[in-house]
Amino acid sequence: MSDCLPCDLEAAESSAIIYRDETWSCEIADGYDVPGWFILRLRRHAEGWAGPTVEELSGFGPVSQKLAAAIQSATGAIGTYFMSFGENYPHFHFLVIARGADLPPDSRGAAILARRADDRDLAAALTVGASVRYLLTAPTP
Repeated sequence: MSDCLPCDLEAAESSAIIYRDETWSCEIADGYDVPGWFILRLRRHAEGWAGPTVEELSGFGPVSQKLAAAIQSATGAIGTYFMSFGENYPHFHFLVIARGADLPPDSRGAAILARRADDRDLAAALTVGASVRYLLTAPTP
């Protein structure tokens, strides 16, 4: 394990991997294993918005759009949060969170992070993750 959680996700167990291509990856991360919570990250280590190349960033939009749609479809969420602070881990990454309709007003926005300790459930997170993975890879009609 390094000091970079997003880099360490490169060695995630297959059940925790939601999406991967040559540039982008999405996983369920230990410590953030809340149903509907994922880490979307650049696979190579790059820091801040200045770190990724223009080519890498051109893939961010399509990947994040597909991921948000799959998360909302799998969870019934009314929206999807993409959060990136870069303080604890400067690696270019986003915490992607399904935002349910029943989320109390005092837990909306960045306040949702306070729910992490109480809402962790690895088995449920992996079940939701499997549904999101399926939706990302299922053929479209």
